[in-house]
Amino acid sequence: MANEPTRLDHDRLGLGPDSLLWRWAGDMRIAFEGGTAGLLQTMHPAIGQGLVDHSDFFNDPVDRVFRSLPGILGTVYNGPQAVVTGIQVRDFHRDIKGTLPNGQHYHALNPETFWWAHATFQRMVDRVASHWERRQLTARDSELLYIEGCEWYRRYGMADTVLPRDRAAFEREVDRYCREVLQPNPASDYLIQYIKRPAIPDMSASSQYPAHPRLRPLADLLLPTLPVRAALAPPMRLVIFGGLPPLVRRRFAITWTHRHERAYRAVRSAIARTWLLTPASLAWHPTARKGWLGQTGHVPSPRVVNAN
Repeated sequence: MANEPTRLDHDRLGLGPDSLLWRWAGDMRIAFEGGTAGLLQTMHPAIGQGLVDHSDFFNDPVDRVFRSLPGILGTVYNGPQAVVTGIQVRDFHRDIKGTLPNGQHYHALNPETFWWAHATFQRMVDRVASHWERRQLTARDSELLYIEGCEWYRRYGMADTVLPRDRAAFEREVDRYCREVLQPNPASDYLIQYIKRPAIPDMSASSQYPAHPRLRPLADLLLPTLPVRAALAPPMRLVIFGGLPPLVRRRFAITWTHRHERAYRAVRSAIARTWLLTPASLAWHPTARKGWLGQTGHVPSPRVVNAN
């Protein structure tokens, strides 16, 4: 990997193919964590209200994630245009503002609100590296991954004064948000019930569904069918609720038993054991594939990336 900064070094980093963030941010195992990130976002009162006031959330809560990811990941993988992409993502949120039920005003670009949205994506990447890999993430690499995530945040053009200083401070702040800031609201209540439905939505209906072009015809054939959507619902529900902090599950009355935990660990273990066999063409989100090709001329397989 690139020369590693010290634990407290938050100088500007060049995020490229040799960074830890490139290794995991666009890894398709984010599919196992992205739903959790989206749910944690809706639990923030301002984000939840913004979805109610400024989106078609109740009619299509899933497409939002697919539409958001190319920009979010492009802020990492778009090479010389990554900062431009980040600014575009930020500016998309300029007019998302309004009033909460308690009379307080909210704005999507409030630093603490915007940071929480980013923190859920940071946590998504962290968990791919720490929960869906066979190799344990070292403390040094965990710190570096967080510092790289701070540079990711800066690319949105947001003031970095809200960024926790280091990994330990980040974990404490995430825990504080989970205890004190997140609250049940119409958006989070709806999404939790939506996840509990007996069948997942037809994800192929989204133009941003990240299927490989060679697999898109098969996805378009199978995903609209009820048997397939019903079969995918239990494992999807398991990984979304399983990725939540236990405190959040308790606060939002999400049932989680020892049986759920055993099944969740079994899924993670199976993916971690077999991921190195995944071909390069299927291992990356389309935005990451494009970034790898643009910066290195090839798309690495998980086995190659894992060997570095």
